[in-house]
Amino acid sequence: MKGKLVGEGRTAEIWEYGDRKVLKLYREGIPADQVTKEYSISVYAHTLGIRTPQPIELAEVEGRSGIVFQQIEGSSVLTLLGKSPWKVGQYARKLAKLHYDLHTLDAGEDLGVQKERLKWSIHEAPLLNESEKQAILSYLDTLPVGGKLCHGDFHPDNILMDGQVWIIDWMTGLAGDPAGDAARSVVMFSMGVVPEGTPAIAKLVIGFIRKRLTKDYLREYLKLSGQTREEIERWILPVAAARLTEWLPVAEKEQLVREIRKRLATLTAG
Repeated sequence: MKGKLVGEGRTAEIWEYGDRKVLKLYREGIPADQVTKEYSISVYAHTLGIRTPQPIELAEVEGRSGIVFQQIEGSSVLTLLGKSPWKVGQYARKLAKLHYDLHTLDAGEDLGVQKERLKWSIHEAPLLNESEKQAILSYLDTLPVGGKLCHGDFHPDNILMDGQVWIIDWMTGLAGDPAGDAARSVVMFSMGVVPEGTPAIAKLVIGFIRKRLTKDYLREYLKLSGQTREEIERWILPVAAARLTEWLPVAEKEQLVREIRKRLATLTAG
């Protein structure tokens, strides 16, 4: 039986659900097959030994689809950064190590393919014209396919800490090139808008966290993986374009479009 509401995001609510369990209850409109897919990927990740909450069972509650998970008592890295922004370098390095360790694992045969997911999103992306989309898709064709396990949405709100570090939200898990997965994280870390009315000091703190998180994450990830900055950078264009299909504020989408067009101009000039 549902207990107390302990968290919520854009796609789901998190409810207490019995002894040391939680129910991730998806909002109306989220297709049941997407929930089943997240459950399957979560089971696969847990089987590999990745520190992720154990998926226990699929559930249907109040006519909505859900997944019952092992309860983790910790806080998200995003919450911890809000409380202790001076620790951003420490958290950035932890995120990089966790992401790198994930990328050493081979993906299962049943996972979606990173480039195919990106292609679909770019086709559907608003705010870009057809010639821009075709240029990005042609460029994407030149990038490697890869076969490593990629999270697809690796950011501070999907990492929990309770003395140990846990990865949650596997709906976007994919087989692909780790550099593309890292590039998506860089885009999410570095780009974003502050809501209107935010106090000036808060804007400064958020800006500091974004810049430092991106810089320290990328530096540590490159050191661990042996990849070059260029190998990550070349994925930014298609990843940013694909992100336009997500539920983002209009101002953030406009920021992404500016970055996309700047990179397209450089690509064309080159």
